[in-house]
Amino acid sequence: MGKLEGQVAFITGAARGQGRAHAVRMAEEGADIIAVDICQQLQSVGYPMSNRDDLDETVRLVTDLGQRIEAYEADVRNLDELQKAFDHGVAQLGAVTIVVANAGIGPGGFATAEQQWDEVIGVNLTGVWNTGRVAIPSMIEHGQGGSIILTSSTGGLTGSPSDVPGCSATPPPSTA
Repeated sequence: MGKLEGQVAFITGAARGQGRAHAVRMAEEGADIIAVDICQQLQSVGYPMSNRDDLDETVRLVTDLGQRIEAYEADVRNLDELQKAFDHGVAQLGAVTIVVANAGIGPGGFATAEQQWDEVIGVNLTGVWNTGRVAIPSMIEHGQGGSIILTSSTGGLTGSPSDVPGCSATPPPSTA
């Protein structure tokens, strides 16, 4: 019996990287998983983002451990999409007691400064806010307590001096 036996974890950015690692490790400890990922490329991101095959691999890894998983394509910037994924997952797996707001991006793609700013702030800040808005009321309602985990890059602790919008706390210059 694992430390998380009988728990359900809601994880954003779960298709690969840290999100997948969280899903697999929690499944190893007995948790069932509600996995969410955008599974598409954003113009402001200069590296390849996850896709449906990546999310399906997370599903395979979790089910190979004998745990249940519900996986959804949803954008953390879209509260309605995120709520729908959360609600469907809870209906299938039960009340969530662990939340991992892991979805995050770094800028550097082929987009305008304004688009880079909007997408980074949307995913990295609004996405975390939306994850809490979706999960916390349910956690309180079920009265089981739980854990909320917010991940960040080192840039979240030290800042990243850059002239790329979204890498620092300086918004792009006004075009007015």
